[in-house]
Amino acid sequence: MIKESIWVTLLALFFGVVGATAQKTTERFIPVGESPGVSGKYSVIGKVQAIDPLTRTITVVTPAGTHEVNISEECRIWLDRSRLKRTNESGNFNDCQKGRTVEVLFASKEKRGTAAWIKILVER
Repeated sequence: MIKESIWVTLLALFFGVVGATAQKTTERFIPVGESPGVSGKYSVIGKVQAIDPLTRTITVVTPAGTHEVNISEECRIWLDRSRLKRTNESGNFNDCQKGRTVEVLFASKEKRGTAAWIKILVER
């Protein structure tokens, strides 16, 4: 009985890790606001209000308030082209343009201002 519960626990841990890794790998293909378990819980969705290329920061306005977001060189940036019926692709800091809708996942709760990834909605 104990051995069975250990196997069940190990399998649950294994598939939990595989699931997390799979989402990290496929995240770039998930549209803005539709990331299971992330969108709206751990990420913010809003419009880019300001861009500062010197400090690599953007200001994002959401219904809950304004967020200053630091975009490091390691930050993954994706262009969500799903509304155009096209494949999403990698982007860069220059794709952060005033007025665009973005979803930002922060690197951690402690580093609330630093982005782990950003999805930019491309509508034309």
